Amino acid sequence: MLEASLPPAAKLQGALNPTSGIHWPLDGPAPVVKRHIESQALGRLIAARSRLPAIAGVGAAIAATLAATQLASSLQAPLPRRRSGRPAHDCRMRTRSARLNNFGMQAASISSSSAETGRIQSLGPSGSSGSEQLIWEWRPCVDVHFVRQAPQPGNDKNFAVVMVHGFGAEGSYYDAQVKVVADMGGTAYAFDLLGQGNSWPSVDPTRGASDSSSSREGLSRDSWGWGDALAEQFAESDGLAFGEPTWILQIVSFLEHVVNEERIYLLGNSVGGYLAAKVLARVTKQDERISGLVLANATPFWGWTSEDFAPWDGRLPAPSWVRPLATAWFGALRGSIGSMLNMVYASPDDGTMQARLESLAQRISDAASHPMGSAAFASILFAPKQEPSYGDALDLLAAEGLPVLLLYGDDDPWIVPFWAWRSARRVEATGEYYSLSPAGHCPHHEAPEAFNRVLVDWLARKEGLGAKCLPPTKLEDTIT
Repeated sequence: MLEASLPPAAKLQGALNPTSGIHWPLDGPAPVVKRHIESQALGRLIAARSRLPAIAGVGAAIAATLAATQLASSLQAPLPRRRSGRPAHDCRMRTRSARLNNFGMQAASISSSSAETGRIQSLGPSGSSGSEQLIWEWRPCVDVHFVRQAPQPGNDKNFAVVMVHGFGAEGSYYDAQVKVVADMGGTAYAFDLLGQGNSWPSVDPTRGASDSSSSREGLSRDSWGWGDALAEQFAESDGLAFGEPTWILQIVSFLEHVVNEERIYLLGNSVGGYLAAKVLARVTKQDERISGLVLANATPFWGWTSEDFAPWDGRLPAPSWVRPLATAWFGALRGSIGSMLNMVYASPDDGTMQARLESLAQRISDAASHPMGSAAFASILFAPKQEPSYGDALDLLAAEGLPVLLLYGDDDPWIVPFWAWRSARRVEATGEYYSLSPAGHCPHHEAPEAFNRVLVDWLARKEGLGAKCLPPTKLEDTIT
């Protein structure tokens, strides 16, 4: 039994060094304490047991998750970047100046003189962590922001961990994981999904009703993306949309064109885990580099439309009836960022955590002024679901024998333990399941020391690196 006098800390439920399969009993008596990590942030390590919540709790989780999807775009957009005085449809010469809403980042700027897609340009270092901020021009006038941190020279193990954030977040949410992956010899990538963080079209992709100026100056808030026709360079390509179909293509393309390492692991939180599972189900057979999947409170469901049923598929330009609905909804949700963060964290009233959440909420609020915020929000809401489903994707990955780590915050009001249990059941032949408590929907951010302790151990075993790369925490056997 855990002593009641222990300070609040993250408990890890699961065996630390399992040899195969998911090492937690689905039935039987309550487990005993096996080990603990002597760290104020880590607390005690205990063996896990399954815990099925009441059906009412599951329904509440579904309702809360659906409500959370409507918050997303209010958490996404960065402040607009100033551009030179060229026409809005011309992205050959531009100077981007971005206030990056990452932890501790300062404003950075770059200049580009080429319309060639696929170019990767540096924004400079990301704080003092040793990581680098970059912009990848994925498509003409479509920029993807990401952070990369490589290992020290002589310590490169030639594997990568690509991190996919949740809805309402950005790549910087993985700052704590980026560093530990690099410290153990891997290269860490954390990018912003299109329409979130700092990944946006560099010009207004539509013309007509929203084409009131040739530059961002003079544009009213939320004016981008509401024109009645696509701008020329977007009409010549595949058009532009946000949401699940586009994000899946973005991740696949990022793995193919940006990540060069010999072995790749995907790590996804919330909808990032949902997307990561679907992506790997599509590419595992074609890309021999795929080596494993890490799910952190992955959302098992997303969207409400399908390819066969959708009043609008999210491709710009949007129907005229969408704008008043989306802009009103988007505007109303901007004021709820702080309360939503408090809802999904297990210990929001803790003094240290409260300060972090207040700072995070302010940065997210500041970032929500991108002129395309409401149009992207609308596109995401109506984007159709893609095949395979999340559950089928896990089944396919299990059939392929892909290693899967499930690392869930146990106190998540949205993705309650029932959903973790269902996911774990699907991959029990190749998976490992751990739960952290107290930790909510974003365990990598709320309990990073505990999260990283398990993540690094799992990666070390998959890479055959041994215990020498583990974080400097002291393990002791505990008699119960």
